[in-house]
Amino acid sequence: MLNNYFNPPFLPSKTLFKAIFLLLIIILFIILILPLKLPYSFNVPGKVLAAEEWLVIKSMNGPLQILLKNNINGTSKSYSVLEFERGDNAKFYFNPRITIGSAISQYDTIGSIFSDVLEYNLTSLKGELNVAQSLLNQSLSGEKESLIKEAKDNLDLAVKKTELDKKVFYRKQKLHEKGLISDEEFEISQTTLELDETAVKVAEAKLQTVLTGEKKEQIDLIKTQITALQKQITILEKKSAGFNLISPINGFVKWIPEGDTLLIISDTSAYVISFPVPLLKKNYMNSETCIKVINPSGGEEITAESKRMDNSIVYLSFRPVVLALAVIKESQSNLMPGLIVECKVECGSIPISEHIKRIFNSELF
Repeated sequence: MLNNYFNPPFLPSKTLFKAIFLLLIIILFIILILPLKLPYSFNVPGKVLAAEEWLVIKSMNGPLQILLKNNINGTSKSYSVLEFERGDNAKFYFNPRITIGSAISQYDTIGSIFSDVLEYNLTSLKGELNVAQSLLNQSLSGEKESLIKEAKDNLDLAVKKTELDKKVFYRKQKLHEKGLISDEEFEISQTTLELDETAVKVAEAKLQTVLTGEKKEQIDLIKTQITALQKQITILEKKSAGFNLISPINGFVKWIPEGDTLLIISDTSAYVISFPVPLLKKNYMNSETCIKVINPSGGEEITAESKRMDNSIVYLSFRPVVLALAVIKESQSNLMPGLIVECKVECGSIPISEHIKRIFNSELF
């Protein structure tokens, strides 16, 4: 009796288990209703990109493509294509002072393109312009010479050139309708045909003027021809100026493997960090999220500003992620485009219930 008094009866194992389970539920319930928050962060790999990149790309069918990318906004700021006429022996030359790693300033000339057809057309038009100006000066001076043979020869040449360019125009019109040539090339062909037709009228008028001796109309038509030639020369000179590749940004020449990309200039006045965010962790990020970039070469932490997150999902290792961007606004000597870094995403404090929710979603690690 005395032993039974000092030794209380032992609880059955089932009763003990139920008591412990009930106690855990009570503790869990108290934790959930308390307004307690714990800090939360996760680590993911990231890739360093330049703030802006200027690319010169060789397309398969010949033209050069010029692209200026803004990696901060994820947009293309400008895009242009340098096209050449079929059969043109065009050559592209890089500035010999530019090498891999060279520092580039805005408006530096990176390279130039020389087009045999363009140079020939410019030389021919300038020669025709000189002849037309000489004829105008001659007419204004009052000199009267027998130019019947010369006028007939000029008319024959103008007619033959018009017939040839008319065939070229019809071919390019069909190509333009199919989207195989640019608007600029089609417009040049159209303008050339219009000028040829004007030249025929001018040549006919010159012949008539020589035969009749009426000079006023001759002078007016020569002036019209001069204006038309000057217009065409301006168009070709503008196109020729576009064949000088001018860098729109400050940066350095990036090494690139062999391929269609001929040149990349990277602006490293700021850096963009691209990193994947697991889909179930996406909602924990907000405007106050802080990104710590850990440089593998030195181990120091660099603070980056969370910039934006895509609205589309991609899969990495069969797991859904959303790509996000962060910006380092100042240049860092230890960073370089293409470097893989570790990103610590600090989401601030979240309720304990969210932590428990992550555990059940297998997102703790």
